[in-house]
Order: sequence, then C-alpha cells, then structure tokens
Amino acid sequence: MKLHSQAALTLKQRQEVKRLYEEQGSSIRKLAEQFKVNQTTIQRWVHRESPLDKSAAPLHHRTVITPEYREAVIAYREEHPHHGPIRIAQALQESFPWANRGTALPILQEAGLTRPPQKEPKERKPIPVGRHRIQMDIQQLPAIKGGHGFEYKVSAIHLRTRLKYSEILPDHRSETVAAFLQRALDMLPPFFSSGPTTPPNSPCASPPIRKGRRGSKGS
Repeated sequence: MKLHSQAALTLKQRQEVKRLYEEQGSSIRKLAEQFKVNQTTIQRWVHRESPLDKSAAPLHHRTVITPEYREAVIAYREEHPHHGPIRIAQALQESFPWANRGTALPILQEAGLTRPPQKEPKERKPIPVGRHRIQMDIQQLPAIKGGHGFEYKVSAIHLRTRLKYSEILPDHRSETVAAFLQRALDMLPPFFSSGPTTPPNSPCASPPIRKGRRGSKGS
C-alpha cells in the first residue's frame, strides 16, 4: 500500500516500533529519540493494530440521492420558489443528514428548477397630471442693485396648460408664499374665469407694483 507522502516512518519502521514497545518495553521517549521523530508519531503507531495508513476517503458518501430525498427537494422548491440549493439542503438536513448543496443542485437542474420564476414586468404608467394641478417653485436671487440680502422669485405653473405666474417676494415665509398662491389662483385657469378668489381688502390681496423692480409680474 502506498504510504503518505509526508510519512515520518516507513512500513518496516512502524512494525519495529510496535515490536520494541510491546516485546522489549521500550519507552515512547526512547523510541522517538532512536527513530528521530516526535513522541506523538511513536504513540500513534504503538497503539494501532495495522502499520498501514488509514484511508482518507469520507466515512459516508456525500452524494446520496434517494427517491425520497429527490421528492423532498422538489417539493420544498415548489413551496419556496425563491430558495436556492443551499437553503433547501439546510432545511432538509433534519430528515436527510447528508443533504448539501452538491446533492440538491443536480436535482433542481434535472427538474428545470434552477431559476426562480420571473416576475411579470410592471406596466410603466406616466405620473398622473391633474386637470388643474399647479406646481410651485421658489428661486433665491441676489437683491437688486442698492439692496442687501436676497429676494425670492416664486412661480406657479398650471401643468395642463403650462401657463406660469411669477412674483419677486422679499422672503419665502409660509404666510408670504400662501398669499402669493391666492394671487396666482386669480391669474391661472380655471380660476381666472370665475373672478378673483381674494377680496380686495384681504391681507392676501396683490401688493402694488413698484417701478424699477425686475419681473414683478409675468406670465
């Protein structure tokens, strides 16, 4: 029998070690010094019945595929279509201790179950635009010449007709923008056809247009 490539003792040396140990009572330490190996090697061969190397083959064949195991793999995959061979093998190890990826994968391949079912592509629908939906934008601008700080261009766009109403405001606080929206509703469809939405004396009424200011009102 072929010895291990890194064997410390030959077959005859192993037999001699066992004979000296049993018949002459040589100690493991003295035998290790005599054969120039460590004591663990001597201890291994004096207690073995055979001087031959043990087989390195696994004790149990790891590619066991029985009909029951095949049915269990396929049934589990049909119940959990998105689980792969590793998860399937782990789930079945309680009933089939030899279950592993190497045995589950061939079963899935043979049954044509290696890929999860494809999801139907969702229909892409455009973002719905309401009949009278309005989009608002706020743009920060440097103050006009001679001024300090910033001004704010606020715009309201009627998305269906693309009509736009803009004003330059001194700030973008909630109450200021809310007042602008009330004025924009008077200028954009369908509200402009039914008259002003804000009373003339309301705090939300349009402020007087000042000369020299850029884009006080636009469309």
